[in-house]
This record gives sequence, C-alpha cells and structure tokens, in this order.
Amino acid sequence: QHYYITNNLRMLCNRLKVAQVARALKQSSRSLSGNKLSFTKHGVRESENAPVIFLHGVFGSKMNFGRHSKRIAADLKTESYCLDCRNHGASSWRDTMYLTELAEDVVTFAHQQGLEKVNLVGHSLGGKQACLVAAYNPDIVQSAVIVDMFPVNFSNNTLLDDTCTALLLLDTDNLKSRQQASEILANQIKAESERNFILSNLAQKKGGGWRWRCNLEIISQFVEEVRAYPDNVPISSINTLFLYGGASDYMTPARVATAQELFSAAQFEVVPGAGHIVHLDQPEIFYTSLRNFLEMYGEVEF
Repeated sequence: QHYYITNNLRMLCNRLKVAQVARALKQSSRSLSGNKLSFTKHGVRESENAPVIFLHGVFGSKMNFGRHSKRIAADLKTESYCLDCRNHGASSWRDTMYLTELAEDVVTFAHQQGLEKVNLVGHSLGGKQACLVAAYNPDIVQSAVIVDMFPVNFSNNTLLDDTCTALLLLDTDNLKSRQQASEILANQIKAESERNFILSNLAQKKGGGWRWRCNLEIISQFVEEVRAYPDNVPISSINTLFLYGGASDYMTPARVATAQELFSAAQFEVVPGAGHIVHLDQPEIFYTSLRNFLEMYGEVEF
C-alpha cells in the first residue's frame, strides 16, 4: 500500500512522534500502487458494523461525501472510505471506463484494504457501481444504498451527452473564474447546484486559466456506457435501499419495478425537496435515512 503525503506533512514527520504522525495520516488522501484509486479514510472500526465505501457520480469526487463519511464513521464506530473512481479526482486516468471495470475497481480496492465485508453507498454512476458489485460479488457486500439511480439503461436520456459537449466547448484556457463558467453553462445546466457540482472539477492553473481535474475526454467517449446497464445481471438478495430525490427525474414506476426484480430485498425511500444530488440538496434528511438503514442492516453477522 502506497501513501501520498503532502510536503508539509513530510516535514512534520521528522518532528512528530510516531503516534502523532499516525493520527495525522488518518485524514490524508491515499492512492493504491496497483489500482491507483485515490481515497480518503475516516474513523476506526470499533464495532461489528462493516466499513462503508462511498462512490460518487459522474464529474464527482471523493470530496462529495466527505461530511457524511465522517459522521457515519463516528456514529457507527467503523471505518469509512470515500473513493475517486477512475478518470476522476486524484485517481489515475485510464483509456477505458466500462461499468464492469468500475465495479471491479471497487472489489479490488476492498481486497487491497483487507475489507471482508463492506456497506456500499453510491450516487448516480456510483450507484450503478454498487449495484453491480452487490450482484456479482455478494460475498463482500453487507448492504447497499443506491442514491437517485436505478439498475436500468438510460439510453434515451441525452442530458449527459449534452453536458459533456458543453463542457468540452468551454474555453478553460481563457476562463477567468468558476462564476464565469457557471454563467456560460447556465442555459445547458439549469440547476445551479448541479453546475456548482460539476464545476468543482475545475482547477486553476499557475500560469492563468483553468483545467479539468477529471478526464473529460474519456468520460465523453464513454457516455453511452455510463448511461447503460448490463443485461442478464444476477438477482441480488443484498439488503438494498434505493434513496431518491422527490424532485428528481430519475425515478419512474418502471424503473422501480426493474429494481424490485433485480434486488429481492429492495427498499425505496424518497427524500422530499431533493433533486438528483440528494446528499447536497437535503443533507440532513439524506444522512438520517442513510444512518437508520445502516444501523439496521450494516452490522456483520457471525
């Protein structure tokens, strides 16, 4: 296991005692030498509750669930991990982004961390990852929470295609601020919260202008794959909560029916007033639902 440590932390290592360094590292971002998934870990496992892994959506990062990860680790007295999936955040950029690969990345991560059982929490694309891991690797999944996503093909939804096109056309070299970028994208991405979510991927360059933290080119090439969902996926008996926004367009009766077919122990809960990014739109309601579910189903049985 390989750790990325900031220069300042390296300097502190020469001055601090071993115990102090260990505490400082608990909140640091890390990257695996083999899989190159960057992550942040919170908490220490002091209970029978399985560790929690948070998976973000397209254009997201491990920072999206940071607040909830800290709280759930403290409340459940367990470890909690926030991952950057491939081609996002500080994780390595790859030439492919198939759903099965994204799911395999999570399984590999769990094995490399020595996690025998995990609770998965996935939003949007991360929700599809969690669904596939629960279906194909039920032995490592204690429970799953799928946030505003369903195990279906969204091939008729061109929103992601249009969003990628708009982002690729953005002149980041001459961009002055995120606010300017938000104004340019306002016609394409109506919800300000979603624009801010996506534009968190912009990083300012030293010589001026901005750059994308995510691998926008590959994400754009694999839009059809991201929208899809594989055929003939095994039925999962894992306790799974589908937690969706009351103001989101992603929930339809047909999609709920499909989820019920593929997840025999599925539960469904709506978060009033939340759009697609449930955990940002209604953070307290989201967290209460998450905690209640994991308190009920997140404990490993021996």
